[in-house]
Amino acid sequence: MKQTLLLIIACALFIQTAQAQTTPKETDQPHYITTNLSISQLQRQRDIQIYLPADYYKTGKKYPVIYMQDAQNIYNKDGSRKNSWCVDSVLKTLPDSKQCIIVGINHGAQLRIAEYSPYKSNYGAADGPAYTEFMVNTLKPYIDAHYRTKTDAANTAIAGSSMGGLIALYATIKYPKVFGTAGIFSPALWINPQINHFVDSTGVSAKSRFYQFCGDQEGNEAHDVAQMDTLLMKKGVKRAHMPPPVVLKGEKHNEHQWMLEFPDFYKWWVAKL
Repeated sequence: MKQTLLLIIACALFIQTAQAQTTPKETDQPHYITTNLSISQLQRQRDIQIYLPADYYKTGKKYPVIYMQDAQNIYNKDGSRKNSWCVDSVLKTLPDSKQCIIVGINHGAQLRIAEYSPYKSNYGAADGPAYTEFMVNTLKPYIDAHYRTKTDAANTAIAGSSMGGLIALYATIKYPKVFGTAGIFSPALWINPQINHFVDSTGVSAKSRFYQFCGDQEGNEAHDVAQMDTLLMKKGVKRAHMPPPVVLKGEKHNEHQWMLEFPDFYKWWVAKL
C-alpha cells in the first residue's frame, strides 16, 4: 500500500513537472485566428485572418494594429511558404514591446480588383469606397470589441501591395481619424489615376504617415510613387511622417520584394508609437 501511494505521488510530480516544461513552449507561440464576417456594404462574406502576439494571453496590455489586404499571402505559419510576405516571421524576431496585432483580410478572388478600386476602371467596378466603409464601420469595431487594441489612429495602420497599396492610400486619406499610417507597397496607381486628383483636392491630415515602396523592375511604378510623394509633400506632409520612396533595385512586382521591405516599414512604424 505504501509503495502504491509513493508511486502515485511520484507520477503526479512527474506530470506536474512535464506540464511546467511544455506549457511555456506552447504559449510562447503566436496565435492565429480565422473568423468570417459579413461585408454588408457589398452583400458578401469574407474570412479574416488574425495574428495575435505570443504574449497576448499572458498579459493584459493593449496592442497597436495593422490591417492588411490579401491575407492569403501575408503569413508563413509553418515556415514552408515561399510566396508570402512572412509578416509573422518578422514579428517573431522582435521583443514583446514591439509586437502588434495583424488583421489580414482575405481578398475576394475575382472581386479583388473591384474591391480595391476607389474608382471605376477598365478592369471592373468601383467597390473600393464600400469596401473601405466595411473596414472602418464593421471590421475595426469588431476587432476593437473582441481584442485588446489601441484604438486611436496613431496606433492603427493599413497596408497592402499593388491594388492593396492603392486602397491603403485611399483609406488613409479618406479616414485619417481611423488609419494613421499607410504602408503602400507597389501601388497600382495607374489603374485609378483619379487618385491623384483625390489627394490633390482633399485635405491631408498633418498627423498622417505614409511609407511608399516598389521595385525598379515594375514598369512605371517608381515614377508613380515619386509623383505621389511629390503630391503628398505639396499637401503638407513632412519627411518626419513620410520617408522618400524606397525603390529596390532588381525587384519585380511580387511577394518576394514586399517580404524584403516589410521589416523596414514595420520598424519605422513602431518606432514612433
